[in-house]
Amino acid sequence: MSEDKKFQEFYSKEAEVYEQRRYETPYGLLFRRLHHALLSKELAKVPVSAKCLEVACGTGHTTRLLAQYFDTVTACDLTPAMMSKNQKSENVSNVEYLQANAFELPFPDNSVEVLVSTRFLHLFPWHDQARLFEEFHRVLVPGGRLLIDFDNIVPRWLYVLPHFIYNLLRYKRAAPFSIYNFSGATMKAIANTGFENLNSQGVGGWHLAFINKISTALSYRLGLKHRNLPLRLIAEQFLISGTKKISS
Repeated sequence: MSEDKKFQEFYSKEAEVYEQRRYETPYGLLFRRLHHALLSKELAKVPVSAKCLEVACGTGHTTRLLAQYFDTVTACDLTPAMMSKNQKSENVSNVEYLQANAFELPFPDNSVEVLVSTRFLHLFPWHDQARLFEEFHRVLVPGGRLLIDFDNIVPRWLYVLPHFIYNLLRYKRAAPFSIYNFSGATMKAIANTGFENLNSQGVGGWHLAFINKISTALSYRLGLKHRNLPLRLIAEQFLISGTKKISS
């Protein structure tokens, strides 16, 4: 079975429970809030008229936010079942949906002004991530803005035992579909693809779940501090923003 078919099969089944398991738990709600706050800070820098493309839109975690910041959004995903859930979301009337493979986006060169892809790149090994950087670079206009995030490798090893137990219970295997990245190495690879003005900010952190049980307000305030060093080192993910070089 091809990788595309494997992902389609897995996420077709996950579509029914995806939002519930990832964003409706106490920590999931906290992560959503922190993730959206960070994305909002970056999206506010872009004109509302910009042509925005979301790659791997899933069930709409990020799509709903993008719909608030742009006149029109094109959201694509490989799995129709995930997009079907997305289309039923509230406040997405200005979103156009398109089934597409992220490695072969159906858009001309230099045709997109903002490209956003979240909770997606961790599915692929390093060489495939590099291919995606190239494809994102191809469709963006010179000066176009890129927003993508990755799973952080540092907390993965800090919490190796809880991860192992969770994966056995949740996925019935030692590890899920997940690749973990170093922020510095990832930024270097993206820069080598032809991007500049790169910035990395942390988001989330599994340890915040314990603080969240005591105080949601405290966990959120502390979560905001994970954007920057030193707490960025133990953030669950990091968001990289940048622009396509004008001269590339």
